[in-house]
Amino acid sequence: MKKAFKISSLCPFLIVMVLLIPILITSNIAFSKSYVSIDQQIPIKRPSNLSNLEESADTILNMIQKVGGKPSIDSQSTTLRKNETLSSALKRINFDNENINKIVDSIIKINLGKRILKSLPVGMIIDYSTPSKLAGGAIKLNYNKTKDIFVWQDINDNYFSQIFLRPAKIENTLVKSEIQSSLYLSALKAGIPKNTLLEMISLLGFSVDFQREIRKGDNFEVIFTKKIDLFKNIIIQTYPITYISLNLSGNKLNFFNYEDKYGLPQYYDENGKSSKRTIMKTPINGARLSSGYGNRKHPILGYTKMHRGLDFAAPSGTPVFAAGDGVVEKAGWNGSYGRYIRIRHTGTYKTAYAHLSGINKNVRVGKRVSQGKTIGYVGSSGRSTGPHLHYEVLRNNKQVNPMNIKLPAGKNIPKKNIIKYHKHVQKILNQKTALERSNVNNKMAINEVNRIRDYKLN
Repeated sequence: MKKAFKISSLCPFLIVMVLLIPILITSNIAFSKSYVSIDQQIPIKRPSNLSNLEESADTILNMIQKVGGKPSIDSQSTTLRKNETLSSALKRINFDNENINKIVDSIIKINLGKRILKSLPVGMIIDYSTPSKLAGGAIKLNYNKTKDIFVWQDINDNYFSQIFLRPAKIENTLVKSEIQSSLYLSALKAGIPKNTLLEMISLLGFSVDFQREIRKGDNFEVIFTKKIDLFKNIIIQTYPITYISLNLSGNKLNFFNYEDKYGLPQYYDENGKSSKRTIMKTPINGARLSSGYGNRKHPILGYTKMHRGLDFAAPSGTPVFAAGDGVVEKAGWNGSYGRYIRIRHTGTYKTAYAHLSGINKNVRVGKRVSQGKTIGYVGSSGRSTGPHLHYEVLRNNKQVNPMNIKLPAGKNIPKKNIIKYHKHVQKILNQKTALERSNVNNKMAINEVNRIRDYKLN
């Protein structure tokens, strides 16, 4: 006879299950959380960055070894001539049509290949090795400041192309020098790149009259950053000036780079006062003031006439800068003024530039220009006896003496940010001290090398 099932016998089991349910739920949640945490900490392999380029090599033979191309026997160089394409240049250096077509087709296959072929610069260096039955064909094109295109032949005589990045280093540099003639010539002689020099002139042009205030024996120092091509050991790029100081007969001007909220470089003195003025005192450097504002005997007309501007004598082609931010009102031929530019800066002030040899292609009526940017070049167009810049400042559409006007300064560092700015200045001064020590050590090392060399020669 079967025993009857008693519900009462399940009670202990049910009690145990009820007690275990919270524990199981808690354990499951804990396990889930632990699993998620572990999953997030598992390192995920980053995808390879296809925009990262391999480093180029200094010679075509080393490039062939780098990519594993068909060995070549010799390497030669030429340059791309005016009105030449890559095809015609290769034809000139004895590549046959079949190899030329294969080389060009391989370049077209790389990213922006067609555009690159259409924009190869005149004077570009072409390193090459001509193909033969035993040797592979190869070319290396230094098509811009930072990149090379290398084309090589494999053992099956197929051509491949690849863009390589030229190795470079970024270097902070401190230059100190005494002014012997003009700031422009002294800075060039000291080895300051032209881009940095133009930036110096633009920066200092707000505070300094280059014609009247600079004397022989004055000195300057500047910190800037440059990018150097390690193959050619030349500067291929410069960055905004970090610090500049100009000592004018004991009157010292110091300006420090401090980026604005847009990341653009602005310059202030050690007290946070802006280097800028509404209009620069002189929109040209390296020039001689040949005629001031006022009555004078006109060199062409022969009679006394009011001269309503300043004339700066300078070699033809010398850059002329925009004296301030503004909008171009006129750019073109203007009668006796010759090639002429007029810029509206505010509701009150305008500036004019006359007798130019040329006008910058980016300067057009209605277009905004930035203070210190090159707008034209000194010339002798119009009624002129020789190359010079005629410069006018107009206040309410009437010419005034540029040397006598007092112009408001730019925006200074706000008081709430002055402590942060002073810390930034100290950081730059510390960098200057470190660069001074480095320059001394380098000079000592060079002197020691020269001493040992002279000793061995003797």
